[in-house]
Amino acid sequence: MQNRQLFSVQETAERWGVSPFTVRRLIESGELRSVTIATRRLVPITEIERCERLGVGTARKRKEAR
Repeated sequence: MQNRQLFSVQETAERWGVSPFTVRRLIESGELRSVTIATRRLVPITEIERCERLGVGTARKRKEAR
């Protein structure tokens, strides 16, 4: 049996319980690394696990209004 190493934006979003837009936003901001193969954007499992350990993309405290 082969272990998968790359996951789609949709699969990553489902795993984290967020929208695909949120995953794409994390990729574009540089918080989540991905690779592009042909036209598909894929996230390596090592990157998914790194983000889960570090809490990347978790809710942040909002800045107080002045």
